[in-house]
Amino acid sequence: MICKIFREKYKRLLLFLFGIAFISSAYAQSNDIFICKDAFISFFSSAPVENIAAQTNQAVSAINMKTGDVYFKVPMRTFQFKRGLMQQHFNTEYLETDKYPFAIFKGKLSGFTLPVNDGTYPVTVDGQLTIHGVTKEYAVPGTLEVKNGQITAGTSFNISLADHHIKIPAILNHNIAEVLAIKVKAAYSPMNKN
Repeated sequence: MICKIFREKYKRLLLFLFGIAFISSAYAQSNDIFICKDAFISFFSSAPVENIAAQTNQAVSAINMKTGDVYFKVPMRTFQFKRGLMQQHFNTEYLETDKYPFAIFKGKLSGFTLPVNDGTYPVTVDGQLTIHGVTKEYAVPGTLEVKNGQITAGTSFNISLADHHIKIPAILNHNIAEVLAIKVKAAYSPMNKN
């Protein structure tokens, strides 16, 4: 059990470092890169029989403030549900997290200019989201809040289960909505301070 936990933590660290490498260009200064090791992601499905909600705060993310590159990696097994049976079905039946353990987003802030002053800035992130082994293009509105050298990013958007080939058994069609509402919040610090 301890070895499994250690392997998972080691794997997360390696994947996070890979994400940092993706964002870093050969000429980027380390103070251009901001990282978050505990990004919050939740989803909600409203359905006639029962609402389904889950959340995790174990996603990792990085933003290159010079280039506008954005990276997220979400360990799918870390989503927590109110009911254990929902969590079990999520991992084994729908998302097949043994086969597809991570959701990954690689994108870029479009029309991005480096904020000079503290404040809240509207942004759009264009990129590719891979869930359940299926990659789809997304353009998502959000905000970047800059305050005292710290950056907080937030967004809300919808995803369709069908777009990522996530099949819901016919008997459960009334229990699970085909579109999920996603919320993301990440507080970033300069890479050289972590």
